[in-house]
Amino acid sequence: MSGDLNASCNDGATDMPSLPGTIVGIQSTAFLLLSVSSLICNALVGYVLSKKPELLSHSSSKLLLNLSASSFLLSFTVLPFVFASSVKQKWIFGDNWCQASGFLTVLFSATSLGTVMFLSIDRYHCIVNPLNYANRMSPCCTCFFTVCTWGASLFLASLPLFGWGKYGYQPAKVSCTVVWSDNMSQGYTKLYSLTLFIPLLVMLYAYYHIVKAARRQARVGQLAALPASIMGPRTNRSSIASNSSAFSGAKALRTTFLVLGTVIFCWLPYVIAILLESEKMCVRYELQTAFVMVSYSSSLFYPVIYGFHIKAIRRNIKRLLASLFCGNQNRVRPASDAGFVIPTQVCPRNRSASQGSVNSFDMAWSPRRESESMWSLPAIKEEVENVANVTKSTDLTTDGEVCNLPGSCV
Repeated sequence: MSGDLNASCNDGATDMPSLPGTIVGIQSTAFLLLSVSSLICNALVGYVLSKKPELLSHSSSKLLLNLSASSFLLSFTVLPFVFASSVKQKWIFGDNWCQASGFLTVLFSATSLGTVMFLSIDRYHCIVNPLNYANRMSPCCTCFFTVCTWGASLFLASLPLFGWGKYGYQPAKVSCTVVWSDNMSQGYTKLYSLTLFIPLLVMLYAYYHIVKAARRQARVGQLAALPASIMGPRTNRSSIASNSSAFSGAKALRTTFLVLGTVIFCWLPYVIAILLESEKMCVRYELQTAFVMVSYSSSLFYPVIYGFHIKAIRRNIKRLLASLFCGNQNRVRPASDAGFVIPTQVCPRNRSASQGSVNSFDMAWSPRRESESMWSLPAIKEEVENVANVTKSTDLTTDGEVCNLPGSCV
């Protein structure tokens, strides 16, 4: 089989070499699982965001909704046909749909990557420039970023339809995409590569400063925790605490590697491979298949990283799944000797618009339960009173979890 792979690489053959049934089965199963899981995850995140107006009051969630929409459309319009091509070992849907499939692949992939870049810009202003965040990431700016992302992606995907580049079925990639080795696509390949490198550079800059800000705030928090005998009697501990953050430098570094690592892992090998193809250099058949599968997997990683890490979204998804599979649970149920306990799903929720935060209170019978803030800006202290008159600061975290991820600090 390796001889056939090398021959197809060197001669530019378009016929897929015969693969063992086991390899075809594993490959097809992987594409099927990727398509189904990506559809489900993106649908859950998008449904929760669209049904919760209080979540969409923040610019990050609007960008996240756009990211979920583009990833869902890619999973719905492209991946099922990739799965069918993997099973049949050829393209069976005609040339017109092959052109459309290649167009949609570039359109939705570029849109998702551009949205991820703007999410990093949003997190940069939220954490590094919190006092100017409302102006720099206003609803108008968020809509402008969304329109620009779709417009630029539409322009990029349309170029091969007008002669700069060429869409066609690529057996090694098990899909219709740009024929990167074609002479018409050499210049287009360089332009397409910029759709990765420019967002990656922007994200590196943004998250580098996010890590610096998190470490700086962590040091301020350590000063606030020092005894009064060391700090001096005249030190204003409340002002120091208001500028501190539980979002430690180590946690910021770890989550930054998670976000950047996902983009690099999904797209850098694929872009390197197509650049080599455009220069008429051989890329092994099995590597091309693996790289394109990894690039498609970004449609699954995005909702997991940006959606499921947000506590408010994760909680609403759990409630949605519970209502679907367990029926209506919003009934008063007995609880041992304590009498009756009202489920938290039916408890009233309170929204506070001060400093861009939305505070939700789960008013169960337990007086020790602290309020949970879904949206918060860093370094701005806000005291809220729950049923036990407990005050707290909504700096960068909520219950130590909301800002665990740069890109989902909400």
